[in-house]
Amino acid sequence: MTFLEFHQLVKEDLLIYSWIIKNFHLTRQKLMAGGEITMNREQVIVMEKGLLVQVNEEGKNDLYRVFIDQRIIFTTKGDITLTALEDTSYSIIRTDELIGKLEDQHLLPTFFLQIAEDFEKGLDWQRTLISVDPAERAEMILAKIIERYEINSENKPEFPRWLRINVLARFAKCSVSTMSSVVNELVNEGDLNIKGTPWLLTRPYQASCA
Repeated sequence: MTFLEFHQLVKEDLLIYSWIIKNFHLTRQKLMAGGEITMNREQVIVMEKGLLVQVNEEGKNDLYRVFIDQRIIFTTKGDITLTALEDTSYSIIRTDELIGKLEDQHLLPTFFLQIAEDFEKGLDWQRTLISVDPAERAEMILAKIIERYEINSENKPEFPRWLRINVLARFAKCSVSTMSSVVNELVNEGDLNIKGTPWLLTRPYQASCA
């Protein structure tokens, strides 16, 4: 790889992801919404598009990590199970093959740095969530969903079909009963309509904790 090629990949802010796409023959697979995939340390998942979640490794009911669209999923631990909240396209690469090619191109430190940075961002988000009350957590998560799906009350009011009170509770790390009270309050305030599926945004939304 020339310096100019390296510089271009850095500019794209997706260095390792872009490099993998350009240097591996990827066999695309599809996981339908609600499906599960189990991976181990011998595999690396290269997500193209979709939404995968990992349940807390300690057996709790909350969601431990969330992976959206162009992501690299790598683990040094045992098997982990990922659940698709929406249809997800991905490819699998053998870890030893990826590590070998990264070493050849002197990109292995960059790979581990990117993985570490992604993990730290996830931890920061978890710390932020647990530092506020359930109502604020719900608002933060709804704001993220509204941003991702470009939801607006005028032209595109539908939330994704996977959004339900129990799922929101898992994201927010609180009980279903607590989240039910929070969501009902948002309904009473005129923010949401949850009578059917999908939920609807009924007026312009601005999280009070933003």
